[in-house]
This record gives sequence, C-alpha cells and structure tokens, in this order.
Amino acid sequence: MNYNVISYIIYIPTIFYIMIYVGWLFYHHGEKFLLNLFHNNKSLVKSINNLLLLGYYLVNLGYAIITIASWEVVESIPDMLNTLNHRLGIIIVGLAVLHYNNVLCLTYLVKSKSLKQ
Repeated sequence: MNYNVISYIIYIPTIFYIMIYVGWLFYHHGEKFLLNLFHNNKSLVKSINNLLLLGYYLVNLGYAIITIASWEVVESIPDMLNTLNHRLGIIIVGLAVLHYNNVLCLTYLVKSKSLKQ
C-alpha cells in the first residue's frame, strides 16, 4: 500500500484549512488590534492588515510546497502519522512564532513612534 498518497490526501486539505481559517482569524482579529495601535486610522490599518495576510499566505504556500517536494517515503501507518504530525506541527509552531513576532514588532514601532512625538 502506498502510504505517501494517503499522507498527501490528509496533508493537503489540512494545510489549506489551517492556511485559510487561521489566516482569516488573524486578519479579522488583527484588524481590531491594529485599529487600537494606530488610533483608528482605518486606511493605514487596512493596508497593514492586507500586507500581513499576504505575507501569511506566502509563507504557508512556500512551506507547503517545500514540504511536499521534500517528503520522505512513508512505509507504515505509524510512520505516516509521525510524518504528518511533524510537518503540521512545524507550520503551526512557526505561524505562532511569526504571529507573536508581528504583534511585538508592531507594538514596539507604535510605542517608539509615540515616544518621539
């Protein structure tokens, strides 16, 4: 039995679900956070939020493509589950790190800008 095909069938919808749903959550809730940071400057917030969403999608697509291109041969069900958990875990932890990094950077930039004024 070819476990790689089963792995792809599980991996591709899962990574797209993570990409679409989590991206929408970041976009929706991030807008409220950015509005608070940028004192309700809606045009600036919309631009920043769109750039963050685009970057998020590009990182996800790049990771998904690299992951599928470098997928090792899966020979058993436990090996398949281990590979899927490892690949999906890396992207979930990576997205969390990127998200908190964005939040910290934006907060720092806004606070440093307000201190200069």
